[in-house]
Amino acid sequence: MSPSRLQVSPSKRQSVVSLLQEELQATNHEVMLLTLELEERVAERTAELSQANRELREEIGERLRGEQLIKHLNKDLQQRAVLLQAANEELEAFSYSVSHDLRNPLARILGFAELLKDNAGASLVEKDQQHLQKIVDAATQMAALIDDLLRLSRASHTELTMGEVDLNGLIAEAIGELEREIRGRNIVWKRPALPIVWADVSLLKPVFVNLISNALKYTRPRNPAEIEIGSLEGNSEEWVLFVRDNGVGFDPQQVTKLFGAFQRLHDKREFEGTGVGLANVRRVILRHGGRVWAEAQPDAGAVFYLTLPRKS
Repeated sequence: MSPSRLQVSPSKRQSVVSLLQEELQATNHEVMLLTLELEERVAERTAELSQANRELREEIGERLRGEQLIKHLNKDLQQRAVLLQAANEELEAFSYSVSHDLRNPLARILGFAELLKDNAGASLVEKDQQHLQKIVDAATQMAALIDDLLRLSRASHTELTMGEVDLNGLIAEAIGELEREIRGRNIVWKRPALPIVWADVSLLKPVFVNLISNALKYTRPRNPAEIEIGSLEGNSEEWVLFVRDNGVGFDPQQVTKLFGAFQRLHDKREFEGTGVGLANVRRVILRHGGRVWAEAQPDAGAVFYLTLPRKS
């Protein structure tokens, strides 16, 4: 008899077979239960994977649609930017052309009106003298507006020639140009030492002429007028400069209009002006990479701020 074969006596064979059958049935039942559990787990995992796959497909689809939308929007934005630039260039060219072409005939009108006023003014009745003065005043105002428009156009087109600018000397020159507006006024000036900035001096000087001229204009009701031109540290790349006055101020809710062309916050019969000067200030400072803003209260003065690059 081979040692590997199990010898069962005939009398016990049936009981052994029955026992083996019971064990087999138990094993089959256990296998069936494990199979069902495995199938459930596989079904759950398959459902999870299917859901994850659907979500992934949806996310990929959304990303692709988003990328297509971004490409479309970028293309549309580029087209709009090109159109806007072309429109701005055409508008500025038109403004320059109209302003330039108007200067000569306007100068002639003003010249002849002044000539008539000098030669025949005494022979005119008072009403006609008033009419003649209105012609002179209107022509003078129009000439100032044309000059401001030309400055605005030059601020947009002139190539920047950057260099070191000593603001102390520049402010002194700007105040010197305003001697006519200063003469006879009681003004307290505050002018601490100012820094050297990196700028185009030919464009920067009119900025301070305009800001100081505004301070002089809106402090006319004050005696004394107080005007301060100073600087703040800002940060490592820029200086913050300001012009402060104790003038009539303005409503801070109107500040968004302040730097727009042809915007006025005061009655022109009380305070003259073209409404273009501060737009020119903003244009020049933006071209230097800076910012402009203002703070004020009615009848409590105003402060105009601007930033300029530090010395390179």
